[in-house]
Amino acid sequence: DGTKEVVGAFGLIFPRALAHELREMADKLTEGTHKMASIMQEIASAANEINVNESNLAQSVQEIENISEQINKILNFIKTVADQTKILGINASIEAARAGEHGRGFGVVANEIRNLSDKSKETADQIGKLTNEINTKITLMTKISESSAQQTQEQAAATQEVSAFVFEITDLAGKLAQLAHSI
Repeated sequence: DGTKEVVGAFGLIFPRALAHELREMADKLTEGTHKMASIMQEIASAANEINVNESNLAQSVQEIENISEQINKILNFIKTVADQTKILGINASIEAARAGEHGRGFGVVANEIRNLSDKSKETADQIGKLTNEINTKITLMTKISESSAQQTQEQAAATQEVSAFVFEITDLAGKLAQLAHSI
């Protein structure tokens, strides 16, 4: 009979010790999943912020492209004016030569007009080369930005999947904790 009492007491003590350990594990699991859920929310929030920043960057790049197009239009106008000014300078030189001695001073002015026209066109060409380099960099920046935006969207989708899984685990951990506390 004494053996049965010891075995019976052992049978009561063992499940209680096991239930206590199970409750502690369930509580730790619940706490851990809540922390994971919180971290996943932070990651999702950061991914969303990155997505917004990428969108703002893309808009800024588009604005820079528009400004670059306007600069090119102005440069084309300057080149046209420089070409026309050069033609006027040539015509003025011809007229100065026809006028002979009386047109000599006018010929010097006409020559300076042509030189100024050439310098204006050279400067416009240099500015054009620089804007072309800017456009090349803008194109590269756009590709990088689009790639980053794509990766951010993929990260956000993966984060949502993991968050859903964490919430499932949190729910199961809560049920496990309830079950453990009911023992």
